[in-house]
Amino acid sequence: MQHRLLVYARQQADDVTDVELLLSEVMSRVAAAYCTGRLEKDGLLPYALRSLRNAAMQTRGRNMRRREVESTFCREEQERRREDDAADERMQQLAQLVQQLPEEEAMVVTLRIWDERSFADIARELGVPESTVRRRYASALERIKTRMNQS
Repeated sequence: MQHRLLVYARQQADDVTDVELLLSEVMSRVAAAYCTGRLEKDGLLPYALRSLRNAAMQTRGRNMRRREVESTFCREEQERRREDDAADERMQQLAQLVQQLPEEEAMVVTLRIWDERSFADIARELGVPESTVRRRYASALERIKTRMNQS
C-alpha cells in the first residue's frame, strides 16, 4: 500500500517537495477516519488514494494562488522601481534647473521645496518682504517650467 501511495503521490504532485507534504496529509486523514470508525480496513487503500487526489488538488490550488500573488507582487515591484527611477531622474533634472536660476530665486525655491519652509519663514530669513519671496518663487517656477518644456 505504501508503495502505491508513494507512486500515486509522485504522479499527483507538481513538485518533489509536495510529495512528502501530501503523504503526511493523507496519513493524517486516513488515521482520523480509521480511528473514528468511518473506514473499514479493506477500504483503506481506496480512501487513501481519494484523499491523496483531493489533497493534491488543494495543494495545486494553493500553489497556483501563491504563484499568482508572487507574480503580481513582482510586477508591482518592478513598476514601483521604474516609477522611482523616473522620479529620481526628474529630481536630478529639477536640481540642475534650480542651480541655473539666479541666486535669489534658487534660494527661495530650495528653502520652499526641499526645506518645506513657509513664505513668511523664508522672508524673515532673507530679510525681504513676503511678497518679494512669493514673486521670486513664482518667477523661478515659471523659468523651470519653460526650461523643462524646452528639453
